[in-house]
Amino acid sequence: MNSATQSVTTASCHQEHQHWQQIIQQQAEEIRQLRALLLEVMNHYNSRSLRHDAVDYFQDLSHLQAKLDQLNRNLICTGADCPPIRQAQICSDTHFGLSATIERHTTAFMHEFTRVKDGCLQFLSGMMSLNML
Repeated sequence: MNSATQSVTTASCHQEHQHWQQIIQQQAEEIRQLRALLLEVMNHYNSRSLRHDAVDYFQDLSHLQAKLDQLNRNLICTGADCPPIRQAQICSDTHFGLSATIERHTTAFMHEFTRVKDGCLQFLSGMMSLNML
C-alpha cells in the first residue's frame, strides 16, 4: 500500500471512529436524561406499581450505561483516560478490522437501547397523560 492510499484509508478510519464516538456520546446523554426522569418519579411517587416500573427501567438503563462505558473503553476510547497503546492502535494497518467490530457492537447496543428507551418513554408518557409529570 503506498503512502497516499495509507493516508486516505487512515483518514477514513479516523472519520468513522469519530462517527461512532459521537453516537456513543449521544446514547450516554440520552441514558443520563432518562435516568434523571426516572429518579424524579422514584423520589416523588410512592405507588408501588409506578416505583416498580421506574426502578426496573432505571436498572435496565444502568446496565446499558455500564455496557456503553465498556464499549467506549474497549473500542472507542481516546484521550487521557485511555491506555496509551489504545490511542495508537485505532487506525493502524493491523487494526482496520476494528471498524467492523465497533460498528457491530455499537449497532447491537443501539438496538437494545432502543428497546429499553421505547418502553421507558411509553411509561413516562403514560405518567404525563395522567398529569403526574
